[in-house]
Amino acid sequence: MKNKIKKLLQIIPWAVTSMSTNANAEDISEEQFWQNVYEARESFYESSFGMLPDDILKMGNMNVVWPGGGLYVIPANKLGEDIWVYTTFGLSNSDMPASATMTDYEITTDDQGRPSRYSGKLKAKERAIKVNGDAGYGYEIMVLAKENSDWPLWFIQWAVNAEITHDAGILNRVETYNGLTVQEIQVGESENVNVLITKSQNPLPTGTLLPNGEMAILIASVITDEEMQWSIENGRDKLLEKLISSGFGQISERNRKSVVQ
Repeated sequence: MKNKIKKLLQIIPWAVTSMSTNANAEDISEEQFWQNVYEARESFYESSFGMLPDDILKMGNMNVVWPGGGLYVIPANKLGEDIWVYTTFGLSNSDMPASATMTDYEITTDDQGRPSRYSGKLKAKERAIKVNGDAGYGYEIMVLAKENSDWPLWFIQWAVNAEITHDAGILNRVETYNGLTVQEIQVGESENVNVLITKSQNPLPTGTLLPNGEMAILIASVITDEEMQWSIENGRDKLLEKLISSGFGQISERNRKSVVQ
């Protein structure tokens, strides 16, 4: 665990500065506080879902903007057999909300079409309004599925870009409207999904208190076209109730039957 944390800290700008100069007590305190938040969230994830993989998945356009954050794919044996958690890990960091954004972003690929180089321009931005008592953006967002696949990561990356780059305020929208529906998010070269984003419901882990504030868990659940329309007419919270009573809950199953037919 310590090695993993140190590996992340090496790319955090203020941590690099403190390690390459005679850092004062305030710098050390800030670095230690960031690490305390990281460790507390790691402990919560591992006790609630399962052991974190050795490698965190980084988003090329977020390496500088969100240096201490990334994505995890977790075999969630604490939730049950064959359940996978696809999640952000760092929206609740102590250095969030972000104070910069990446513009003119480009990806260079190798002969096999794999990303080999990322480039762009770092531009300062006004921090999103931080709610008192929230840890960073106040939440981490995840998809729960009974399959080990790439499609949930497409959605998670969309959510990170919406929040950090465009200040979407996803948590506030979920709280204001009893959930949030998003239509036709691309999750593959030729696949789209509709999702219902809600706060995690018992018996799933609902969140925790980190050293820097409250961290809620938001879960994005795939929904059908019929459910999307029904939620607009009847309420997103009512759709969640139907998903739970039908046995699907907040675990995504593509191509399932609608619960509102």
